[in-house]
Amino acid sequence: MLNVENVSLHYGAAQALRDVSFKAEMGKITCVLGRNGVGKSSLLRAVTGQHPVTSGTISFNGVPLDGLAPFRRAKQGVGYV
Repeated sequence: MLNVENVSLHYGAAQALRDVSFKAEMGKITCVLGRNGVGKSSLLRAVTGQHPVTSGTISFNGVPLDGLAPFRRAKQGVGYV
């Protein structure tokens, strides 16, 4: 299960995400929807490690992903197309 808890993300002084939380369970479909500019891509960049989070935690199958490089997260099974 992918678990995102209270994730905030900034691009300089601009806040892209504020305390975002969700769980994506195995065998279920999870969808992120929203209009342009609300942070969908920023959320995926945070989950895959392409952009560091300001606060909050991200874990996959109980393993914290905080501080792991994107290629290490991919080895754990986290990625997007």
